[in-house]
Amino acid sequence: MSDDHHQALVLARCAMRAGDAGDECVTCATWEEVERSYDERLAPHFAIEEEFLLPALEAVGEAAFAERTRADHRRLHGLVHGEGRRSAKRLSEFGAALRDHVRFEERELFPLCEERLSGVVLAAVSAACAHTRTEGSGQDAPADQGRPREAAMNEEPLPHDHEA
Repeated sequence: MSDDHHQALVLARCAMRAGDAGDECVTCATWEEVERSYDERLAPHFAIEEEFLLPALEAVGEAAFAERTRADHRRLHGLVHGEGRRSAKRLSEFGAALRDHVRFEERELFPLCEERLSGVVLAAVSAACAHTRTEGSGQDAPADQGRPREAAMNEEPLPHDHEA
């Protein structure tokens, strides 16, 4: 799932930059990429987490982590497919929300899963991810694809005005 997260961080960074650029053409083109990436990569990734990881976390008493993850997924879906979705402001909000969600999963959720969940559950997640990738479009992430995942994870937030 870390490869998926790297691609998501690249998308988040592109969304924040485009949302802050003030260029309507850039905003529109980036929204098209966000919608495509959401439908082809993020939604299937979220579905795997919700099918395998979250029920297993709830079964071991970690319902708060499962609910936080589901809430993040709902928020991201709403930002992409909700009313007013094509604004520059919403594009920046989506980018920041996606970045924060990935950081939460990488820094808190996945370490907890590795500690608390069985190898069987983790293997099922891995197999589902591999299957989803082979069925996907085969297209790579936009822009900064070659950047190390750790660099994107630890980057400071881009300055942007959420009120604009």
